Amino acid sequence: MNPFAMAAANVRSMWRRFIGLTVLLAVAAAVCVTALGISDRADSAARDRVQEGTANRSVTVDRLMERTDSKPLSTETVRALSVLPNVTSVEPRAQVSFGYKDQQVPGVLLYATTPRPSLLPPLLKSVRTQLFPLHPGEIVLPKRAQGSDLTPLLGRSITVTTTRSTSAGQGTGVPASVRVVGLFDPAWQMDGPDAAYADEATVVRWAAAKAGVTESEFATSVGYDRITVLARTAHDVPGLLSDIQSAGYAATSLQQEMSALPGVLSLIHTAGQVLLVVLGLVALVGALVVTGALSRQRAREIGILKALGFGNRAVLTMFVAETGIIGATGAALGALLGLAGAAAAAAGLRGSSELAPYLPDGIPLPDPGVLVGILLLTLAVTVIGAWVPARRAAQLSPSDAIKEW
Repeated sequence: MNPFAMAAANVRSMWRRFIGLTVLLAVAAAVCVTALGISDRADSAARDRVQEGTANRSVTVDRLMERTDSKPLSTETVRALSVLPNVTSVEPRAQVSFGYKDQQVPGVLLYATTPRPSLLPPLLKSVRTQLFPLHPGEIVLPKRAQGSDLTPLLGRSITVTTTRSTSAGQGTGVPASVRVVGLFDPAWQMDGPDAAYADEATVVRWAAAKAGVTESEFATSVGYDRITVLARTAHDVPGLLSDIQSAGYAATSLQQEMSALPGVLSLIHTAGQVLLVVLGLVALVGALVVTGALSRQRAREIGILKALGFGNRAVLTMFVAETGIIGATGAALGALLGLAGAAAAAAGLRGSSELAPYLPDGIPLPDPGVLVGILLLTLAVTVIGAWVPARRAAQLSPSDAIKEW
């Protein structure tokens, strides 16, 4: 009889004997699928959202107003920075103060700011779905500022007071009309407290008037307060930072403050790999122990087979084939259990607002290649674990086997 057919028949007739090994392999594979699914998705999301996110790819160029040798951040600077290698965008920022008061708002002093496309404020309400980029004469205010509720201003055209320079250190108030098109969370203070966001033309016009220059003079001589330069990848940031600093600008990057971040992200990935190795060893040891026990229990069967003329190779093939069938069954069950485990784990972790952004909406499975690798590894360690006891059993003489060694 064909050894492979005999192996299949043995598994069907003696399936109770193989339950322990099957459960061990299924649990090991399931834990691997669940753990690597969560860690893989978390690792990928962390790299996309953190390491390759906007903040970690940004270089901030500041205008040092207290230093006479500081270069102005002019429109020419913006053009020069935009042609540097590995730059995806250049986002200038200007700020200028303005005031507003009416019967409901006793008086607030805000700072009109040019919005950065890579770091827009979190909107709470707006007059349209796609608010940015802002149209000329539009402004987005914080929902609350300096104790005043600005919600009633949404959708209204209001008159604010800006400043026009009249002489050195002197200025006069100038009315300006803007339309409030959105309200954002006042806790968002990435551009400073009491920031508001207006279209660039409006901010430049108000800033030029306050500086006592024309808009064209402002763009060339006074310049922006800050410029954010986005690199193509996080890996390109150090070289881009060096290029900007070599050009004579004061520049820093978030990477310099978060130098430990790449190591932390690598640790997440390494932890998943270590888990896979540990569970593989557990499955291998389990296969050795359980298969050895099964071989000893079947000593009489081995003796009868050898007496009927089955050679060492045929007996060895039968034992290994049986284990292979069990390994494949355990791996398949493990994959199904891993799907359920990953779904349950993800559902539980999504309850945390801090962890939810790092998990996908569906089941967080490993990449297809990793998943197939887990299943093949489960099968491989089972067969390898069975080889030694199966080879020893196959080499028994019929008389020794029947004596039940």
